[in-house]
Amino acid sequence: MAGRYDSSAEHQATPGNPRMLLAALLLLVGVPLLVYLFLAPAQNEQAADVETYSTVSAEQRALRLDDGSELRLQENSSVAVRYSAEQRRVQLLRGEVLFIIAPDNARPFWAQAGTLRLRADASAFALQMGEGVVALEVLEGSVRAQSGGGVQTLNAGERVELALSR
Repeated sequence: MAGRYDSSAEHQATPGNPRMLLAALLLLVGVPLLVYLFLAPAQNEQAADVETYSTVSAEQRALRLDDGSELRLQENSSVAVRYSAEQRRVQLLRGEVLFIIAPDNARPFWAQAGTLRLRADASAFALQMGEGVVALEVLEGSVRAQSGGGVQTLNAGERVELALSR
């Protein structure tokens, strides 16, 4: 009987049980979704605190942050600032910035430019991102810099340049 439908042969041809596939799909999508929904509000609160400041050609800008620290953006510069109760973070996105850091033992100050990440307490330093290079110059105090697994403390008068990785 050629036209007759054989449900047992059809069932054997499909891989797996549809209920098991649905359960696996729910686990693969549902669990990460639940984790995200529980963790995202805390992450979004931190992300909401990010502010970006920029300058254009022939413009300089001085910013006083809520802790008394000061940023002096040179022309064509941009930074992202994120302050929380636990820490202070500034990322140089482009250009050059002079940092004058106010002491705050409860909140470390972190700055980043390219792959260079540094921690500073009560110091002054300049960060510059140029053509394929990040430069750090310490003007007062000391700065602990790290890049590519290496860590170095730089004191007033010292300068370091690093190639930007592409």
